[in-house]
Amino acid sequence: MWFRDHRISTARIDNVLAQRLPRRFVDAWCAEHRATGPMNRHDERRFGAIESALHDWRVRPGGTLGYNKAEVTCGGIDTRELSSKTMGATRVPGLYFIGEVVDVTGWLGGYNFQWAWSSGHAAGQFA
Repeated sequence: MWFRDHRISTARIDNVLAQRLPRRFVDAWCAEHRATGPMNRHDERRFGAIESALHDWRVRPGGTLGYNKAEVTCGGIDTRELSSKTMGATRVPGLYFIGEVVDVTGWLGGYNFQWAWSSGHAAGQFA
């Protein structure tokens, strides 16, 4: 894996992760998991624990503001990393992304719903 390839790096863990993940996420994740300092300063056991925590991270929504506050946002999974036919990740077979987690931005007014339904249908044909 890409993270393991940096195992002997003198770069800080947060800076390595920020090469692929949003900085705000990295800062919060590293603080929660006490993952600090240079990559090469952690023994194999601790490095493995950090790596496992990163692989096993789960999203746990804390709530919603409801339908009346739902809006389109930008950012998300880069469309260059997905098959436009299947919505499957080009680097990870069997992994699909749809809807607003994909970096597709449209006008307000239901376009995001259409994108969610259309991309979901496309992925559903192949998943």
